[in-house]
Amino acid sequence: MQARPKPSLLAAILGLASLAGAAVPAMAAGDDAENGGEESFLPPEVQVCMGCHTIDRDDRQGAGSAPSLWGVVGREPAVDGVRVSRWDEESLQRWLANPRAMAPDTTSRFPGYADPAARERVIEFLKGL
Repeated sequence: MQARPKPSLLAAILGLASLAGAAVPAMAAGDDAENGGEESFLPPEVQVCMGCHTIDRDDRQGAGSAPSLWGVVGREPAVDGVRVSRWDEESLQRWLANPRAMAPDTTSRFPGYADPAARERVIEFLKGL
């Protein structure tokens, strides 16, 4: 009989929150070596991304339907048709405002954030990964 893998902290919290019917912010386990194992709340704008993306640094190809967001700033886009060599703040601002304007054939269902402050919160979070 195989041992069951331990669920991640994020999966456990999301599971408990959904069972309770509560709107609890998702949490991401921090890297013990980098921040002493402290947990941080994901900004609400980033929680939207977690429907398809992961923030797992060991999952560069993306276990979900989209690539991991770990290290995305400075990385080549994985989206066909995006005409930037690397994601930077300016290109992420444009993508987060309207993904279809940058890649009309994208499979992303994300419509974009009209609020520049919301886009900035996502970018600041991504820069920390």
